[in-house]
This record gives sequence, structure tokens and C-alpha cells, in this order.
Amino acid sequence: MKVLLTGINGNLGHEVALDLDRRGFKIVPIIRTGKNVDLNTGKISFTKVIHNNLLSDEELKFSGSADCIVHCAGNIHFRAAGDSNEKMTTKLVKLAKRLQIPLYLISTAYIYRPPGVNQVSNNAYELDKFRSEQVLISSGIKYGIFRPSVLVGNSKSGEIQNFSGFYSIVKAFLKTLKGSKRKGKKLRFPNLPGKSNLVPVDQAAYYITNEVQNLRLRTLFITNPNPPQASWVFKETLDFFSFTDTINLVESTFEDFGKLDLSPEEQSLYEFIKYYYPYWSITYNFPPSICKENLIDHDYLVKTLTFLNSSNYLKDG
Repeated sequence: MKVLLTGINGNLGHEVALDLDRRGFKIVPIIRTGKNVDLNTGKISFTKVIHNNLLSDEELKFSGSADCIVHCAGNIHFRAAGDSNEKMTTKLVKLAKRLQIPLYLISTAYIYRPPGVNQVSNNAYELDKFRSEQVLISSGIKYGIFRPSVLVGNSKSGEIQNFSGFYSIVKAFLKTLKGSKRKGKKLRFPNLPGKSNLVPVDQAAYYITNEVQNLRLRTLFITNPNPPQASWVFKETLDFFSFTDTINLVESTFEDFGKLDLSPEEQSLYEFIKYYYPYWSITYNFPPSICKENLIDHDYLVKTLTFLNSSNYLKDG
């Protein structure tokens, strides 16, 4: 089978490419004009690479044949996504129509809201992903949709291509805690009542490529079937970096915490974290996941936090 793959230099696209290659797929990456394919492996060779900026009006040219398109590329900026994800999906739908092949879209689990929960999107990113799905659903082509939750490092190594999401939260906390510690102060933060729906990126890739291999066409959640408590993930992270005694947890909702008389450090952290909070501590459940087990345990967190700590990411800014 031959797959046209976007986002190969991203976290999920990287792991999907490795999994597809292990299964014997031929992969044709679609990468931004002027960019190179860099999988940091040297094991995968590509007979063809398509260069195209999916956000431009440049025609997406491909004269060969393929079995499907797997669209892993995406703009994950919560506030600045605009309609970029919708635009990319629209361009790929046109290609899929011309080639008469299915398109698999990587969306997000967080566009889902159970009855009784506020149905308004948390940010521009969620709305953009929702509209991307609608473009695909109304296109008339064959399609599959994957809705992952928060993707974190590889389950075996803890490694990840690009730091974002969970790792951005950790970085913000460490920076603020170090500043408070230097001043001899403890940082206040509210208790986390919900769960952290974290999924190792290779686990997500495995289930996605299973579906692609069998050309199954459905909408699936790629989420943790038994997610850990957000408070446990928080404590494990603080313990790893030896900051447990530098923070005071207060009995307050996150929203009410923002109304307190906060220190400059607390206020700065609150303003940053509020964009991630809906994903860090959720109090509702997603529909059943295609993932079979929770891989987020103490040993896993040690692996991925060790990888984070050894990187330059925490030193930058």
C-alpha cells in the first residue's frame, strides 16, 4: 500500500511514518516547500516527496497513484489557529477527490462535549478542527477521522519530536517555581479535580495505522481509556523536579483562583495555564476509545520527564 502523509516532521506524523514503514507501506511525504524530511532515523527512504505549502494557493500536484491520504499536519496554536486547519483539509480533500482515494484526518478529542457540559469551543483551535471535520464530512469522499487527546512522548523511550502541550505546562511551572524559590516564597495553585487524558504518541500511531492498513472508514477516539488523576500527574512531576515543598495547593476552582489577590508570579502562571487547563484537568469522559490500556504510570513519567530535563527546551526562556 502507498500512503500520502502530511506532518511527517511533527510528533504524531513521525510515529505514524515509523509504524507505516514497519508494516511495509510505501510513504510519500507531503512537506512544506523549502523543508526537508528529517525523521532522525535514517531507516526510511522515500522514492518521492511532494513539496507544497498546504496553506497557500499553490496547486497540490501529484500524478501518481496512492491508496489513501493520512493528514497528520496541523496548527495546534490555541489562540492563533484561525482557519489554517480548515484550509489544509480543504486542499487535501481536492486531491483525494481527484485521486478517488480516502482521506484520514487527525482531529482532536476536545471538540466533543457530553450532554450537560458547555458546548462552546474553548479556543480557536477547537473551532478550526471542528470546521475541518465538517469540510471532510460534507465532501462526498471516503474518509476516516481520528480524535486524539493530549499526545505525549514515546511509551518506551519517553522521547518526543517537538515539545508542546503537557511539556509547555511543565516548563511554565518550573520557571515560576524557581523564581518563587529564589524569593523564599511558596507558590499557590488550586487543586486539580479532573483527569489528565494523556496518550503516548506511539500508542496513538499504532491504532491509527491499524485502521489505515485495513482501510476502515469511521470516526474514532484515540484517548486514554483509564486516564490518571490530574493531581497525581502534577504531584509526580513536582516530585521528579524536587519542587513538592515549593507549592501550596488551595481549595479553589481554577476560575475562582484567578480572582484571588495573586502574586505577580501566580498571576503570570495563571494567565499562561488558563489556555491549557481545559485539557490538563477534565471532569467528563470521552466516548469509548480504540486504545486498550493506560500507559501513563510512574515509570513512564520518569522516562518522559528525564528526556525533557535533558533537552535544551527547559533552558530556552
